[in-house]
Amino acid sequence: MSKKEAKVKEWPFEKGERVKLTWIGEPFKQNNKWVINSYFKGNRNTRKVILDWGSVHFLVTEKYYVDGDLNNSEAPENSEIIELNLKVAKTEYRERPWEVWGSGFKDKTKSKIFSFIDKGELYIIPIIEIIRAVLAPSKFMLNRILEMDAFDNYFTYDIDKRKLEIHFTYEYEQKLLKTDKINHLAWLLTNTNALKMFNKVGQNVWQLKELKFDFLLENFNIRVRIEKKNNYTKILEILALKRKKINVEEVNVYHPSLEETQSSNEAKIRKYINKNSNSDRELTSEGDGSTKTSEEINDLLIEHEYEILPQINKKKKGFRVARKAEDENTKKYILEDNNLRTTADVGGEDVIRGLEFTSIDKVEEKGELAEFVEVLKFLEKREDIKKVNIIIGELPEGKRGKRFARLSDGVTKRKYTIGQVTMSNGREFSLIDVEREGKVLSMLMLRSDNNVNWNLIYSKLLFGLVDESGKWNNETINNAINNRIIIERIKHINRRIDENLNFLYSKLFLWKSNNI
Repeated sequence: MSKKEAKVKEWPFEKGERVKLTWIGEPFKQNNKWVINSYFKGNRNTRKVILDWGSVHFLVTEKYYVDGDLNNSEAPENSEIIELNLKVAKTEYRERPWEVWGSGFKDKTKSKIFSFIDKGELYIIPIIEIIRAVLAPSKFMLNRILEMDAFDNYFTYDIDKRKLEIHFTYEYEQKLLKTDKINHLAWLLTNTNALKMFNKVGQNVWQLKELKFDFLLENFNIRVRIEKKNNYTKILEILALKRKKINVEEVNVYHPSLEETQSSNEAKIRKYINKNSNSDRELTSEGDGSTKTSEEINDLLIEHEYEILPQINKKKKGFRVARKAEDENTKKYILEDNNLRTTADVGGEDVIRGLEFTSIDKVEEKGELAEFVEVLKFLEKREDIKKVNIIIGELPEGKRGKRFARLSDGVTKRKYTIGQVTMSNGREFSLIDVEREGKVLSMLMLRSDNNVNWNLIYSKLLFGLVDESGKWNNETINNAINNRIIIERIKHINRRIDENLNFLYSKLFLWKSNNI
């Protein structure tokens, strides 16, 4: 029985044509998300297909694909499956220039492999297969591995003796709490060398602009599909990673979805109704990343076997309100499901990429936002303020109301500034201000005592501002408040800089002193 289909929407080959995947390129940014070039050889020519980086799940070189169905590939006839224990093998990273050409292109790239010498035999494996099958065997992990400080927005963790505690945020989806995904995460977090490899991938992609990392695993037991050459063996595909060792006996999992539920007589705020949904999906790299939830399309492709499984405890803390009733005020959203899916989970118009803070003392700003920057610099000098960082950027175009993204001349992009203030007690606040040109627009002050994906919050607020043509979007603000983020609007009133400084400082001090 075949697996659920996951078809590439724009497939450049004839219907029924059996084509071989010959090469997988390095990840690169397109429309603010990570994609790859994949190269397929058909009966007449080789074509290049752009896919989301998350589609690496389905891609194995030398395999055959029909009609763009990535989830039902066929293995090459001359391959065989063997068991390998490369625990004591000598490992070496190798790279060399490589060219891929076909219909309308001639691309220069690099061949990157790890070579293993075991009992006089030479084995080689592409480094991307180590990423796909060993380090990041799920879509969530694939999309995290290209990030710096990949996990900060999704959870914090602590290892105490033989116990691992993971505190997930709202950004980590409930469906990812499955045992197999928790086990892999626990293996990664409790094995220093595996975690170093994982983090190095993202670091080198951002700093060196290429996939590159060292192989550090000491225990490497695998079931693989191979192809024997004259003087070496090529590992085409890792089918199973065996004897994985999780270095704790117990894993405690905390997630907002595990909170005790209290029923409420209040009506639902919104209701989602799905239409026209069927089992198969079409993949497109043109779509933005997923926003609220993602979908694990493929079945389990790679087996991960463990020496001893830890006890996983899903812990409950606190309460959440469940609204079950509906009334005339309940908004109903009809979701027309066209079965198009993207394997990226962020990108496109939904998230502003590259939101990176810098120290306030490195920033000089002119124009309307200069006073805001000066106030932040004065704030940093107060003894109970530990540090102040800042982002200055240009508003995104948004989906509607693009006119506000530019100043009144219609050409100059409108700037925003986000100040991040860290108090001496560790509590953090954010201040968001935007060039107004005389418009009545408040500054926003934000705080949360929970783990929050701040980049996502900033992005939604700024997109909402553009889409509302220069007004803060109330629905976006209310959604943030529902996620336990405190937001206060601060009106712009003509004050001297020192008066603005004292006013903001009094607000911050009040928030710092009170548990609100």
